[in-house]
Amino acid sequence: MTINARWSFAFALAILSVVPVWGDDVRRLSQADLLDRIRGGWAGHMIGDIQGLPFEFKYKDTPGPLPDFTPNLPRCKSDDDTDVEWVNLTAMDRHQSPKVLYPDLAYEWVRSINRNIYVSNKRARELMGEGILPPWTSHGALNPHARYNLSGQFCVESYGFLAPGLPQAAANLGIYYAKISVRGEPIQAAAYWASMISLAFFEPDIEKLVTRSLAAVDRASQHAEMVKDVLAWWRESPQDWMATRAKIQKKYRDERGWNMNATITNGGLVLTALLYGKGDFVETLRLAFALGYDADCNAATCGAVLGVIHGAREMESHPGWVLPTIYENRTRDGLPKTQTMDEIVAMTARLADMVLANQRVKREGAGDATVYLIPIREPYVFERLEPDTKETSESVLAAIDREALDRLYSKNAPTRMFAAIRLARRKGDSLSANEMRRLRQVLKEASEDKVLAPLAKTALDGLDKTAPVR
Repeated sequence: MTINARWSFAFALAILSVVPVWGDDVRRLSQADLLDRIRGGWAGHMIGDIQGLPFEFKYKDTPGPLPDFTPNLPRCKSDDDTDVEWVNLTAMDRHQSPKVLYPDLAYEWVRSINRNIYVSNKRARELMGEGILPPWTSHGALNPHARYNLSGQFCVESYGFLAPGLPQAAANLGIYYAKISVRGEPIQAAAYWASMISLAFFEPDIEKLVTRSLAAVDRASQHAEMVKDVLAWWRESPQDWMATRAKIQKKYRDERGWNMNATITNGGLVLTALLYGKGDFVETLRLAFALGYDADCNAATCGAVLGVIHGAREMESHPGWVLPTIYENRTRDGLPKTQTMDEIVAMTARLADMVLANQRVKREGAGDATVYLIPIREPYVFERLEPDTKETSESVLAAIDREALDRLYSKNAPTRMFAAIRLARRKGDSLSANEMRRLRQVLKEASEDKVLAPLAKTALDGLDKTAPVR
């Protein structure tokens, strides 16, 4: 696919609703159960993340011992494992759309995501500051981490919460938002984990979940190969999780060269924890901590899956377990300093209702008495594995600049303002007098915008030094 075709496809995808589904075979999901499963998913996600932080990259060449662990997180501090999705979901709620247009999404990122991000997400945010929009921000020629980075796993779990029992819709959303920062194999991971969490609303059997979610992944991908390998190794040694870990490390880290921040290696450890944990929340997270690598992210993914399966009510019934009630925002600008879990769950449920409506899911009753009639759906491959790019950064930037010139006249304010910021970095090269006047006009507009003003003023100052007003 050419550069322009890829952008056109991605931008078109942004303005379409999620693919609708029909069918007579349905499962019933009450509003109360939806809220309980979403709360359980968020609680598991947060507990795995924050209580897993002490184990982040603690164990590398060899696993650690199984630690003592009790779920106990009354207040959850924000962390990139949860707050990137929080920004995106808040944007969905603000724009009343499951798929926020990429220029509007970049605007939300510039407003809110200015620190405490790493690797591929960090590079994507830097590119936005240069006026470059998603999905260009995950292009391999510009973002060297996009082809392996774990953002394709740890930034997608919540999209499964939005599409209960509808893995196709979950994968579609997961892919769309993952493309902010990753491409290639991590996109296959995004489809896989979003599908699994969607299926978990109605499928409690871990082996079936692991196997069924494979249908969301391109069979030619290493992600698909890894899932099949882990299943086979688990069946060969059902009591020996260390043996399975050693095989994952040997084949995928040492021989294939995937690092310890990649979706392939860490995804294998998540599957190991889930399969050997046998659906037990505590045992699974103990395994995720001990298996190592990016253990907090891996435990968060495990926690999201099992939290949806068990639900918050069941989790809270265990003596000594304390689930989060407050989310403390220490990282994301322009968002509330705290949110209650009730508020986060309510927002997620509103978005789920929106996705279900877009999917034409029938319902009975209204308000708290609503019952959703969820059609039975299996995952499918939403996007084939994209080959490694052969394009140079120069050719990619040239294509971005051509698009920016067209977008300078967009009716969407963030679209034209990002375009102006991008074009100003060219110092006015090759622009006609009329185009230069339009560029300055939009830069002035952007310099009065409370979010983009710093970027616009810097761009305008640079333009003034090299291309005086004509």
